[in-house]
Amino acid sequence: MGLPRKLSHTLLPIIEKYFRAEYIGLENIPNTPFLGVGNHLGVYFMPETYLWLGKYHGLDSKPPMKVLVHKMLHNIYSAIKVPEKELGILEASPKNAEKALNSGSAVTVYPGGDRENSKTFSKRNEINFYNHHGYIKLALKTGVPILPIVGVGGGETLFVLSSGEKFAKKSGLSKLFKLHSWPIYFSFPFGLHIGHLPNLSIPLPSQITLSILPAISLEKYSSSDIDNTKVLDEINASVISAMQSEMNKLTKDRIPIIGKIKRKKE
Repeated sequence: MGLPRKLSHTLLPIIEKYFRAEYIGLENIPNTPFLGVGNHLGVYFMPETYLWLGKYHGLDSKPPMKVLVHKMLHNIYSAIKVPEKELGILEASPKNAEKALNSGSAVTVYPGGDRENSKTFSKRNEINFYNHHGYIKLALKTGVPILPIVGVGGGETLFVLSSGEKFAKKSGLSKLFKLHSWPIYFSFPFGLHIGHLPNLSIPLPSQITLSILPAISLEKYSSSDIDNTKVLDEINASVISAMQSEMNKLTKDRIPIIGKIKRKKE
């Protein structure tokens, strides 16, 4: 049993219970390589990511999963000796992602990056990839389908007051570290924090739901469409529309942190 599966069996039940996790559409996960495209929130908590990876690694007959992480997170993992290779963690780059898909692995990416992860509490249920089309080019180049993964609840594990995008741009963080946000947020139990540096906060036990939508095939397109802006916009709009529609369903009548109240049928 590999390290990811061992961790899944050991830690996933704890995380699932804490966040009262629910999964929808697991049957939509392909048995062949695919590009998982998700949204994630909660600054450095990112419960949707850990639940998705933990659940996936516990499934049978699925290709190995690789997940791309921001360069800064990769550097932190390297410094504290996290076994990235064994866990399937790769520094985010087109080259690494393409190599993984061509070798028979599935790959999960979060096109919205740190800006999406640092969205304010009021915008937590909005899907936004900020015109990043790299994931589409990757899928077209490797010929794999896109698997949309919608997560709800991560933005309720703390309260982001400001994404700090203007500060990140003016301070040079965007150019130096490819960080497009420097959030101001309130978390438990120590209150107000600024930036992406980890602290001793504890995520609120928000109910998390993950919905895996049917895979989107790109067979009608070809690798020659990689530089076709019209095609890229079309595919991106289709992915976001499907994810936002599912997000709207999942968040209708939802109570922050508590989730949806299930009423007994009369």
